[in-house]
Amino acid sequence: TIDDLKLEKLVMASNHITSVVITLLSDFLATNPMLKGLDLSENNLNDSDAELIANALRSNTTLRVLLLEDNNTTDAGEEYFRPVMCDESSLNSVADSNHTCRLPGFMSSSCYNPSSDMGENRGRKLYGLLSSRNKTMSNVQHFSDIDVKVLPNILQAVQNYSNNMHGYEKANPLSIVYEVMRRWDKVTPLYKTLGKL
Repeated sequence: TIDDLKLEKLVMASNHITSVVITLLSDFLATNPMLKGLDLSENNLNDSDAELIANALRSNTTLRVLLLEDNNTTDAGEEYFRPVMCDESSLNSVADSNHTCRLPGFMSSSCYNPSSDMGENRGRKLYGLLSSRNKTMSNVQHFSDIDVKVLPNILQAVQNYSNNMHGYEKANPLSIVYEVMRRWDKVTPLYKTLGKL
């Protein structure tokens, strides 16, 4: 099998790859092979090809670098990657996003995974979402699908990542904590649980 080859890097730049090959390659990427680097630069890939590759990354946690520069993709092609790399529809969706693959030169958003540490990328994205929602004080209304026992982890992420968000617009971490804690009705069950420990 291909995994027996222990293929870690595949350079297919300037190979005039067809959509049929992209379909096969996307199916391969979706199986989460040992491949860590893939260069598809300068192949005249289009937005449909970008969509196939983006969908493959939903289940891929091994690919670290994907080069897609100098293709025929538009902003629409880049948009296919956004919900895969950083789905901001909920905190759970952010947590379930791809935190391993970097797309240098392709994605210009904060969804880009700048670190080789998956946990750090996940934390930055979670903090980024909490920070952006804090501007409208709307974080708590999104907590209905989150177990109250997770709140300490959320507060820990705020503390950990608030100082390391260089280049990102961020809220004051104390403001996020205040917003969460002011909804005491959500926090009271946690307080009671922790008090019994």
